Amino acid sequence: MAANLGEEIRQAEENSRRIIQDAKIEAARLVAEARADGEKRIKEIRQELHHNLRQQVSKLEAEAEKKADEIKAEGIRQTEAFVQSRKGRVDDVASWIVEEVTAKYGLS
Repeated sequence: MAANLGEEIRQAEENSRRIIQDAKIEAARLVAEARADGEKRIKEIRQELHHNLRQQVSKLEAEAEKKADEIKAEGIRQTEAFVQSRKGRVDDVASWIVEEVTAKYGLS
């Protein structure tokens, strides 16, 4: 009976070692799988964030371009208004210059 008991203990120990070894292998596999899934998810999130950033930058660039066009158009309107408001003065100044030059140097 002692031999059987000793053999049973050895078999139980061997089974325990196999179970522990299998558990370690399974744990390592699960850790590797979790690590790979985590890295994959991080990569996906980075790509998504980069995509969102590019979309936001494009949107802001379009808004800035629109605002720049509005500012440019307003500047053109103001310039035209300024030119029109000063147009009559140009003729007066040109006539004055002609009179001054004619008075000083004559017609020759």
